[in-house]
Amino acid sequence: MCNFMLRKLLSDNNIWIVSCICFIAGILLPMFTFSKFLIFNDTFSLLGGILHLLKEGEIFLFLVIFAFSILGPIYKLKLIRDLIVEKHNDEAMKLQSLKRLAIVGKWSMADVFIVAILVATIKLGMLASISVHIGIVFFGVSVLLSMLLVQRQMSGYEFRRKE
Repeated sequence: MCNFMLRKLLSDNNIWIVSCICFIAGILLPMFTFSKFLIFNDTFSLLGGILHLLKEGEIFLFLVIFAFSILGPIYKLKLIRDLIVEKHNDEAMKLQSLKRLAIVGKWSMADVFIVAILVATIKLGMLASISVHIGIVFFGVSVLLSMLLVQRQMSGYEFRRKE
């Protein structure tokens, strides 16, 4: 009975739901506080930091960070969801989704790296410091759970390059 409950608790569907909740919390909750001269404090969520880049005219950085930190994870979660609920009736469509997931999955840690770039792109003066908040934990948990789900969905499949 305990094994059954644990298996149900750790089902792909439940892990996917927790990953989505963590992703939303991760992009909306405060992630960093930038302090200058012990007087000026700016606290940013991931989404707030990305929008700040847009407001500051950093269009290229905005597009890159938005693509890797928001769009990429959303697309990956959508692909995983489609595979979990088995929307693909034929094996060819499932394999196509798995190949897409493999491509997106290769960039899983890129979204964490992008957060580091976001910190580096905020222009700080000489007397500035950065402190992290709970948003980064939720974002990281979301990334790890989605990586686990990718691994689970792809187990049993092997992809080879066409030569």
